Amino acid sequence: MILSAGFGTRLHPYTNKLPKALISYKGKPMIEHQIDRLKKIGVSEIVVNAHHFWEKICEHFRDKDFGIKINVLVEKNILGTGGGIINAGKFLAGEDYFMVINVDVNTDMDLSRMVLYNMSVEPFATLAVQKRFSKRYLELDDDMNLLRRENDKSVKHNLYAFNGIHIISNRIFNTVINADMSDILDVYFKALKSGETVKGYDAGKCLFRDLGRKENLFAE
Repeated sequence: MILSAGFGTRLHPYTNKLPKALISYKGKPMIEHQIDRLKKIGVSEIVVNAHHFWEKICEHFRDKDFGIKINVLVEKNILGTGGGIINAGKFLAGEDYFMVINVDVNTDMDLSRMVLYNMSVEPFATLAVQKRFSKRYLELDDDMNLLRRENDKSVKHNLYAFNGIHIISNRIFNTVINADMSDILDVYFKALKSGETVKGYDAGKCLFRDLGRKENLFAE
């Protein structure tokens, strides 16, 4: 699933007329870079959620063949990252695990290695994390189990930035019933309280760039 429903407020004025997913990066809409990444690791079907200028996203995928099945799911009311994933259950719940990636992620990370790691541990979810600067850190333990968001008692060497890529078990659709506005991290912390395990996958020194920031969108 490619999360694409956001308003792209950090990219104003470009998103005043286009959804963030269709803003050009290195010569083509940023969402097409994600499609290429997912196709490269053997994904055969993709769900794209849409809200802001959803008509333009629907038109984009209606008029162009990407060589892969793409389902556009329009959110009448924006549902957040957690709600958006739950709302896509009719496409995703039949898979043991599925990958979710933010539309504005640019990375050279080897996604196939993350898939293999997830298969070896079979947690509730696996999150791509990295030692890099962030304004919002997650704290993991020494075995890369998710514990909490950073707080004033956090162990500094166990803090990681989240790279906006997850692999999620279909058990999420038993944990969360409705698709109200929610953050996917809140869903994970709720799952931890019920005894589930959420793992971090260290992306190491791979490139990571948040294309939702204008200075990154035009960086080489």
